Amino acid sequence: MGGRVRRHSQQHLELQSSEPGASARFTAARAILTVVQIFRLFLLLVASMFCSGCDAKADPSPTAESGLAIATLTLRAADGSNPTHIQAEIAYTGAQRQKGLMFRETMSETRGMLFLFPSDGRGGFWMKDTILPLTIAYIGANGRVQELRTGTPHDDQTILTPAEPYRYVLEVNEGWFERHNLGVGSIITLPPGLPAAQ
Repeated sequence: MGGRVRRHSQQHLELQSSEPGASARFTAARAILTVVQIFRLFLLLVASMFCSGCDAKADPSPTAESGLAIATLTLRAADGSNPTHIQAEIAYTGAQRQKGLMFRETMSETRGMLFLFPSDGRGGFWMKDTILPLTIAYIGANGRVQELRTGTPHDDQTILTPAEPYRYVLEVNEGWFERHNLGVGSIITLPPGLPAAQ
């Protein structure tokens, strides 16, 4: 099919070139195509410049699993290197934080849950009714990961209490930080437009 189309196009051009003024029309058509291509490249460049600062963004669309809003977060190593993105469900009310990832059977490597608190606290997390093995990152108000704890599925005896007060908690699949060459000291960038913690 593709070969027949090409031969037909060549014959069509040859017929056009035998007509008076065909060469000028062909040159004009090529110039118009070039202008269109340049305009498309310009639009792509403008779009990329506009989004260059959008490392983290809020997305008001809910998820199928929980009905919570999703935000794309960016984590970087302490020196600012290794930017890594993750889509986190946002738990900002007491009821949402209490449920967390309970009863969730699977979670993509690119997903997690971010818990927002109205002020610094030291309350521990536990794994009651939580099926997934998790890494729990306790994060200060400045966005710095202060401590990582491992949550064992269905462990309703151990309270994972951090050593320092924290403002946020990010739960991800167990080992996520190690797999992405991140750890304690990493910095998380929170997007604008997140709901206020209640």
